[in-house]
Amino acid sequence: MTSLKDEQRRIVAYLDSVQARLASLRELQSKTQEELGALLPSVLDKAFKGEL
Repeated sequence: MTSLKDEQRRIVAYLDSVQARLASLRELQSKTQEELGALLPSVLDKAFKGEL
């Protein structure tokens, strides 16, 4: 039978892994946002020139 402490450790380990994945996703989202921000002027330029 699993002890209460073992269960608590399992829950903490799971939450730590979720937190790490969330941090990774936030990092990727930030990089993607930066890339899109860098591309926006180029897209707008092409749109105004009728190249899209």
